[in-house]
Amino acid sequence: MLTNFFGKSNPINVIICGIYLLFGMVASYYYTTVENVSGLLVLNKAGMWLLLLFSLLLLDFVIRKNSLTQINTYAIFLFATSVALFPIIFEQRDVIASNVFVVLGLRRLASLPSERNIEKKLFDASLYFALASLFHFWSLLFFIPLFWAILKIPSNHFRMLFIPFMGVLAVALLAIAYHLVRHDSSSWFATWRPQLAYDFSAYNRSVLLIPATILGTLIVWIVTVRLIRVSALARKLQRNYRLLTLMLVVGFGVAIFSEVKTGAETLFLMAPLAVVTTNYIEKTKDFWFQEVLLWVFMVLPIVLFFLFGL
Repeated sequence: MLTNFFGKSNPINVIICGIYLLFGMVASYYYTTVENVSGLLVLNKAGMWLLLLFSLLLLDFVIRKNSLTQINTYAIFLFATSVALFPIIFEQRDVIASNVFVVLGLRRLASLPSERNIEKKLFDASLYFALASLFHFWSLLFFIPLFWAILKIPSNHFRMLFIPFMGVLAVALLAIAYHLVRHDSSSWFATWRPQLAYDFSAYNRSVLLIPATILGTLIVWIVTVRLIRVSALARKLQRNYRLLTLMLVVGFGVAIFSEVKTGAETLFLMAPLAVVTTNYIEKTKDFWFQEVLLWVFMVLPIVLFFLFGL
């Protein structure tokens, strides 16, 4: 049974998750129109796979380091299978790169309850979110959880509110310097901010509509349950519990505001959704619900591939 298998933390579980990401990479060839599969294309896809594998391992590290879940591999399994649900992600290098920095930022925010090196962690998180925005503008929305986290620091000083602006300024200066040296121009700044777009026609296709509906339903259910249960938690656990819920909601906002809707923007939801869903699986006593949920995530990418990919 999947519940028992992924309820343990074994190296084979990580390998299986990596294989699922590899399946998503292979499936991406079939979902997109490619006349000739060149060596350069294969290397590019392999690079995307490595970045996503790094994101998966980083997420696992963040979870273990900050005890965001119990000792299991549900979260990385859900992350890997969610990515496999949207093979178009492997076509969006900027989205993948941006998400790596978002997870790095989450790592710093999740460690704030230890109350050690707070200023450094806040500055690091602001750097990561600012770097993420260079690849995907709307990643700037993740500064919302950052400022929320600052306000929740018991020993909060007013000056801490200025730390994120220092991080943004540092990244902006580096970006300007790079473009001046490389392109002898700073005109990129004018095109950095995209227009708001609400064209969701890409989701009219069943290959995106089905997994998006499942993720959307799961998000609504999980967020509702978490908001109901949060007051019952010990105070020391509430901060990261609320942080992950806010990261999930903001990730949904990033996907909604993305200038071009391809399905790849759902990647911003997957890390926090994997963690909060794992929390729910750990709390629920309905074994068959746990089992069915895990099987749906495991089987659906394969079913969609055979229905719409081949």
